[in-house]
Amino acid sequence: MPRILVVDDDPHIRQALVERFRARRFDVLSAGSGKEALARITRDHPDVTLLDLQLPDGDGFGVLGKLREEGIEATVVVITAFGTVDKAVQAMKEGAYDFIQKPFEPALVEETVRRALERSTLRRAARAGGEPAIVGLAAAQELARKAAKTDATVLLLGESGTGKEVLARAVHRWSDRSAGPFVAVNAAALAETLLESELFGHEKGAFTGAQARRAGKFELAHGGTIFLDEIGDIAPTLQAKLLRVLQERAFERVGGTETVTVDVRVVAATNRDLKKRVAEKLFREDLFYRLNVVTVTLPPLRERRADIRPLAEHFLRELRAGARFSPDALAALERHDWPGNARELRNVVERATVLLEGNEVAPSDLPPEVLAGASLPAECFHAQVDAYRKRLIQETLARFGGNQTRAAEALGLQRTYLARLIRQMGL
Repeated sequence: MPRILVVDDDPHIRQALVERFRARRFDVLSAGSGKEALARITRDHPDVTLLDLQLPDGDGFGVLGKLREEGIEATVVVITAFGTVDKAVQAMKEGAYDFIQKPFEPALVEETVRRALERSTLRRAARAGGEPAIVGLAAAQELARKAAKTDATVLLLGESGTGKEVLARAVHRWSDRSAGPFVAVNAAALAETLLESELFGHEKGAFTGAQARRAGKFELAHGGTIFLDEIGDIAPTLQAKLLRVLQERAFERVGGTETVTVDVRVVAATNRDLKKRVAEKLFREDLFYRLNVVTVTLPPLRERRADIRPLAEHFLRELRAGARFSPDALAALERHDWPGNARELRNVVERATVLLEGNEVAPSDLPPEVLAGASLPAECFHAQVDAYRKRLIQETLARFGGNQTRAAEALGLQRTYLARLIRQMGL
């Protein structure tokens, strides 16, 4: 279970957060002071720490500074009171991962913690010298992990740049074949005659230039996994031969008569609508059903905006160790639609690191097309969120005739916390 440390001097807020995350099967610890928080972080190594900036024995900056002085790695999300956003931004410069402004919505806290957990996982993987975890794509990862434990053919569907090959490699890594080879072939990158030889190999003299027998990708993948990218573009004449491989794990090399048998796991991917291509007689229906054993769909980045930030930070760590994004730069990235998906995002981050002076990526380091949809200032965003929160509380109170106990229950808040919000907002 992920381990979370909640640090807040308000026992009501602390208990509410503890109960919420325990209900979601987290291992939750708590602390009411900076001294207690440091002891917990040092001893219990939480994956994420929620740290209130206002503490009875100092402030959150002291905790962040002590962690930095002692070289303790910790993923910290600071909690700041209403109207102190500047302090939160300063805390991020001091090493905090993100901040949450009081009063906060529980769903926002959960989403922020989820992103922070991904960052914590990446840091652990890097320390262990292992491969980094896939960033985002939670639902797709869960299904792919289940499929990886079998030998079933996996079909990955999604737009270009969504990370199909990354997930294909993960399926191999999670499987019992991980010690074997992983061989990737891009079906759209080769002409039909070359692709057949690439996949199945050829005998000496099979065609002009075939001066010796050559093993194909299926043979090279024996005992492991073969990844057939852009399978929707494969020529109809090759589809029958591919169907036989899926059915029998057997084929003949180009120009040969000897039957070659292989033990491979097949992962295929396409950005095409295969059902439509079947209807148009461009793709064999029987091949489609052979491929469509376990289908995993990777949504475009514009439909999973919560993944933009952890992906961008992951790419930045790869490309420029020690660099970070300014809050405004992150906001700009999160508002862009990313038609090229994760691949486009990585290119943008790489461009920013090439031009970067210092260690902070600012909006000025991003290309104009990314900034085009990022005209909403951060101050305006927070003002709109605060206005919505105030209106929601007003409407709920009105619905229950001013009864704060019933309104708090409807809003999922502690009665004392709602009362404090009412005072803060002057309702």
